[in-house]
Amino acid sequence: MQHASPNRLRRTVVFAALAALLGVVSLTLSQCTMVGDNLTGVGLSAATPTGCVKACNNLYDLLYKLEQKRHEAEKAICMAIEDNQLKNDCLTAESARHSARKTELADAKNACQDNCHHQGVGSAG
Repeated sequence: MQHASPNRLRRTVVFAALAALLGVVSLTLSQCTMVGDNLTGVGLSAATPTGCVKACNNLYDLLYKLEQKRHEAEKAICMAIEDNQLKNDCLTAESARHSARKTELADAKNACQDNCHHQGVGSAG
């Protein structure tokens, strides 16, 4: 019986070692790893936009209620004025301020909700 030559044995060992190394590397690299939103820019939760829209709506509701209370207080101050012309001017100015503030709040709510739909969107190039 002939013994294998040292070159042939060495080549077999090297190929076996390379095959084992390739197997270990392929197993290591094929494992999935969950990463945070800040790394990929993509949310891992489908409820994120809905939660964001809800937060926008809650903030709008709170600010709107505060504006209504302020409007009522300003009207009460205007009503306390004894001069009818000044009273009317005060009420007209307050009505205009209140209307502008309601528009401002609605625009801010819409901008907030629009921002919810663009979260995680990056820019390419």
